[in-house]
Amino acid sequence: MRIMFVGDLNLGEYYPSFGHGPGTFANTSYIFANVQSIFDRADFVIGNLEAPITSRNIHKSEVERTVLKVQPAHAYQLKNAGFGLLQVSNNHMLQHSDEGFDDSLKTLTHLGISAIGLNNSPPVMLEQNGLRIGILAASDVPDNTNKQQTKYQCLDESFIERVKSEVTNFDHLIVLLHWGLEASTSPLLYQRQIADSFYQAGVSAVVGNHPHLFYEIEKRDNFICAYSLGNFVFDLCWDKRMVKTGILDLKLSKNNIYGKFWPIEIKKNGCLPTPSGEPEDINKTLIHYNLRKKMRFQQIRKSIYLILNLCRGNSLLKIKFIIEKLSRRS
Repeated sequence: MRIMFVGDLNLGEYYPSFGHGPGTFANTSYIFANVQSIFDRADFVIGNLEAPITSRNIHKSEVERTVLKVQPAHAYQLKNAGFGLLQVSNNHMLQHSDEGFDDSLKTLTHLGISAIGLNNSPPVMLEQNGLRIGILAASDVPDNTNKQQTKYQCLDESFIERVKSEVTNFDHLIVLLHWGLEASTSPLLYQRQIADSFYQAGVSAVVGNHPHLFYEIEKRDNFICAYSLGNFVFDLCWDKRMVKTGILDLKLSKNNIYGKFWPIEIKKNGCLPTPSGEPEDINKTLIHYNLRKKMRFQQIRKSIYLILNLCRGNSLLKIKFIIEKLSRRS
């Protein structure tokens, strides 16, 4: 079985890209056009859905009604690309209410895409020619919208023990985790400790997201850990490190797992993932990008990016965002 994994998927738009981000790009263009030939080689494609699919307007502010929201009319692009499973355990899926989260699940079901990471849900199982793959997902990133995280699975001790108990039920168990720290350019100690405990328990792969950077990929025996796959469609373009990404390509047989990395760069204001080099085999720890030691001056970088792009796209909405931001500080 061949499964490809990608990082964060935002087919909506972030504040500095209103009117020229993925949501606008999807009106006229196919987001996954440049990677489709790679995806077509996989039996399953899996990613982290980082923005809810809904048309609800629950916020009073026009700015907040717009940010990080996928129009249902664009969701078919996920299906056309080959996504069969999407992780929904992350801190942005409830940004447009519990009902917006439910809208997302309904749309995914309509498209035939399985949601991974619902609260207390059993592993999603993939089966092919007698090979059984189980997939679980969780998040430990605090959610400001639903502080109890009752809609999706929380990464806690109970979940960790459940992962370990499920290992023997499948030929391979894969765990997707929304974890870590956006300000960090490398995995944190607790992430390495959890990954090591899963390795010891017999988990075959850990696939992480949330930091918006593509971290190292670790290979030990029959275990692969990608601590963070970074962004795959996301308009966080003020730092070039956040548009450097890739596809984790896993081939699984009854007793073995093989990994390959496809380097990708996100073009067109974070809208168009595009191959940027030849694939590399993962035989040991693979470090493809130089992320440096710190994420310095991110607020300044973001502000400069917003100012430089103020006259592009929906300028009025960007100005409203600036006014609201300044008014909250005063």
